[in-house]
Amino acid sequence: MGAVELTAQVTLLLLVALALAWLGRRGSPGIIHQLWTATFALVLVLPLLGMLAPSWNVPILPARDGEPQPPAVEAPAAAEAAVEAAAVEAAAVGTPRVSADEPGSGVPHPRALPGAPAGQPTGSSWSPVRVLFIAWALGCAISLISLAAGALRLRALVRAALPLRDPALRRQADAIRKRMRIRADVQLLSSDVAATPMTGGLWKAVILLPAAAVKWSPERRAVVLTHELIHVRRRDVLRQLMRRIVLALYWFHPLGWLAARRAEVASEKACDEEVLALGARPSDYARLLLRLASARGRRPNVLALPLVKISQLETRIVAILKRRRPRPSVTRTAVTLTIVGSAGVSVAAAHPVPFGEAPVPTHEATLARAAAPSAEVRAPLEHELGVSAAVQPERPGPMRQEIQCPWAGSDSIRTMRVSGGLRVTGWNHGDRTIERSVAGMYLCMRAHGRVVMSDDGTEVRAVGADSWLLLESREDRTQRLVITEGPGGIEYEWSVDDVRRTFDAEARQWHDLMLAIMHGYQEVMEIRGEESTLRGRISAHRGYVSSLSGRISAHRGQVSSLRSRFSAHRGHVSSLRGRISAHRGHVSSLRGQISAYRGRISSLNAAMRLTARAETRAALEDELRELESRIRQTEAEVAAYDLDGKVQEVEQQIAAYDAEGTVREVEQQVEDYDVSGKVAAIEAEIEAYDLEGKRREIEQLIEEVDADTRIEEIEGSLEDEIAALRRLAGSTG
Repeated sequence: MGAVELTAQVTLLLLVALALAWLGRRGSPGIIHQLWTATFALVLVLPLLGMLAPSWNVPILPARDGEPQPPAVEAPAAAEAAVEAAAVEAAAVGTPRVSADEPGSGVPHPRALPGAPAGQPTGSSWSPVRVLFIAWALGCAISLISLAAGALRLRALVRAALPLRDPALRRQADAIRKRMRIRADVQLLSSDVAATPMTGGLWKAVILLPAAAVKWSPERRAVVLTHELIHVRRRDVLRQLMRRIVLALYWFHPLGWLAARRAEVASEKACDEEVLALGARPSDYARLLLRLASARGRRPNVLALPLVKISQLETRIVAILKRRRPRPSVTRTAVTLTIVGSAGVSVAAAHPVPFGEAPVPTHEATLARAAAPSAEVRAPLEHELGVSAAVQPERPGPMRQEIQCPWAGSDSIRTMRVSGGLRVTGWNHGDRTIERSVAGMYLCMRAHGRVVMSDDGTEVRAVGADSWLLLESREDRTQRLVITEGPGGIEYEWSVDDVRRTFDAEARQWHDLMLAIMHGYQEVMEIRGEESTLRGRISAHRGYVSSLSGRISAHRGQVSSLRSRFSAHRGHVSSLRGRISAHRGHVSSLRGQISAYRGRISSLNAAMRLTARAETRAALEDELRELESRIRQTEAEVAAYDLDGKVQEVEQQIAAYDAEGTVREVEQQVEDYDVSGKVAAIEAEIEAYDLEGKRREIEQLIEEVDADTRIEEIEGSLEDEIAALRRLAGSTG
């Protein structure tokens, strides 16, 4: 896949994602967060999707300089049909078989590339393409080095941090982790360097808290730990790494940076949304973010997720303090992900080409339209393609060293670029290579641009402008044949060990054997492709059923999320009642001190009755006066504490909170959600889909294809041609 084509596909996908994010800007941040995660994942796998998905040409790139554009006609489909038919007929009728034994017939000779001086290689070692590639590689290297440096700084920060020793904070963290159903171990560390809490760790989650966290109130610690543990549960560190890798690969793309910033904000807003859903008060939460943002200290640039970033603070606080916050919707999430997934597959299948280039015609369509080409179309076609009965005489010129096979050295057929189906009469838009190593001999056929073949693939009928077909075999000797189109018709450049030779009868025999053999291997590729397509259909059916099962899990997860709010509301009320108990306990402690003082006074009075010494009595009287003073002070402290007022205030808060009403509201939401009905409907859809029946049906088709037997027959039929080719290659002198 070309760099320009891939960049165009990424641009289209990012534009779709940005449009969806703008349309859903008033919706739940969690949906936007899932949208960006899917988008960046699709950007990473676009090259793989481009190889697996079928492709079609989309004329969206600028026209190539120097290439003639097809004229506009009133009936494009009819004109294209006539052109294809005329190419087949004219080439079959007007192009004779070239032979050196025919007297008076010239031997065709390759023409030099347009614009290239004779005897000089085309291109330059510092071409614009190479300069752009070097610039892109340097940008990628710098970005990846920065990413690695952030990971190393996080590692150093974790090593320098100390484990949290506060038992209350650890118990609180374990309770929140269990309530959120996080099974993985989470390491809690305290750092003097970190000014704000942050979460990191790709394989083992780490939460770094500032050293001052041990002095925070339980409510503040609960909110911070909840926020960080939500990041851990959603594996947001992995999502952040995925965004950074995309930015490293597409550092030059402004939409990539814009999408990454939007995705980062959406991640934090989605996390805030879950924190508020678990019972945090919006005003307290916003105040906490402001305090953490104003805290002084170092903010190291590490590969982690800080709780607060100054650049995002205003947007997050505005979202937190909204009176009406949108609720997450499984349906909207599924629709959004379906749209962006479909866009990703469509973009991967699209093949951007310059304006005016037509899609590749299929083999069947060409045969159906070849019956009656018009005379008005045949003449321009012969002029454009150079199809003529005349054969151009041989002309001296330099060898085409820039046309080479890739030399992968593999033992199987591979296609570097497939445009459309495999059985086609024209190969368009990109090089296509078939390689094979057999019996110690390397065979290669590579087509560039438009090459029109006969139905059985054993004859070249026509070659488009700036196009060529390369045939090559290597063993003890290297035989190469470059087929191009010249002013007088098809031209052949034949060489042995890079020495140019006359294209004689022996070379023609080598040409026929090579085309027959490579056509056989192309049929092998088609059979394997047909089998792979059928197996891919099985995977697609299984993937669809898995997506339905995922929807069941999503519905159940939504209900679990609602039910978890029960515990949050009741826990809040319990904490308020605990404050009442704390107030009463404080007053009871003061009254206990008064009782202790009075007990001491009783013992002192008994001692005074038993002693007659004036000094002892005076000391006892002084202590009695001191105890009575303490009793008066403690009683005044009890009165000033106003236990009844504090208890009444907390009870008013409990009444205003209306936990039971809130719980009933959530219970009604759970009932209205009807998770059982939704699950039953999806399970019925899964059962009606009949995955096993579809799998058996496709496996029957695979069995009918009988790929191994057919391929064995084809390869067996090629043994004589391969042996003849080896003998001919060895005898070529």
